[in-house]
Amino acid sequence: MKNRKLLQNHQSQVERKKTGNSSVRAVISVSVCALAALAVSAGGRFVGSERDSEVYAASEEETGYALEGGSEYDLPTGIAGIASGIRATPAEGSEIYRIGTSCEHVVVGQRVQKVRKPAEEIDLSIPMAAAVNDLDSKMVSMSSSAKMMSDEDYENLLKIVEAEAGTEDIKGRVLIANVIMNRVRHPEFPDNITDVIWEYDNGVPQFSPVADGRIGEVTVTDETREAVKQALEGTDYSEGALFFIQKSAAEKHNIAWFEKDLTKLFKHGVHEFYTYPEEAPEDKKSEKKSQKKAGKKSDQDSGTELVQMVKAE
Repeated sequence: MKNRKLLQNHQSQVERKKTGNSSVRAVISVSVCALAALAVSAGGRFVGSERDSEVYAASEEETGYALEGGSEYDLPTGIAGIASGIRATPAEGSEIYRIGTSCEHVVVGQRVQKVRKPAEEIDLSIPMAAAVNDLDSKMVSMSSSAKMMSDEDYENLLKIVEAEAGTEDIKGRVLIANVIMNRVRHPEFPDNITDVIWEYDNGVPQFSPVADGRIGEVTVTDETREAVKQALEGTDYSEGALFFIQKSAAEKHNIAWFEKDLTKLFKHGVHEFYTYPEEAPEDKKSEKKSQKKAGKKSDQDSGTELVQMVKAE
């Protein structure tokens, strides 16, 4: 009898445990189903353990820029990038959708934010106009400076500068290059460097290194290359000079022609630089007239003295 009661008590305890376990399993099942339904309805997804078991929301918008044909292109830069950024800035009061930053995780959905402050207004008209005008002036300057040249022109310019001013300082070499470039721009002379250097006037070469062949024998130095580089980049000391002469090495009739028919501008090193009288600065023109008057007076005085000497005899 006692054993029978013990058996009945044991069976009752087992039944209670089963009932309790069933209740727990039921609660867990309901919770799991609720969570699953919530995730499905929100459009989320569970990430495996390799993704830290986090749930993220996906954006429906495409990242990047695409053309009409579907091909992507890089973000614009420079002024185009500024203009693109301004166009993409949302207007005041509009709603924008943000996913979270790298420091915050958005479990489901997206945050909605209203733009409180309007985009800053940027007036590009003045700087853009200045930039365009500056570019135009540079293009005009470049087109009129004869900086575009062939390899032959460049090599010949190096050689004539070396032959004419290889013993001069950098400025003296720049000056020779300046005269060559001034002639290229002048309507009376050829319009390219090679033809200017090898020009003959009534069978006479314009440059002595061409006449005696030195232009083909020189070795161009780094100093000459630097001087030519400076001249081509716009360094100009010439005051518009079209001629130069080294009187210590020139023939007398050439010296006489320079002094009679041209106007002297200045001297640098062993060279004296000249231009046509009508193209000389006003102060040089006045100086030339004064020299002519002084020369005539000197000639008249010499003639008077000669006459007086003849009469005295």
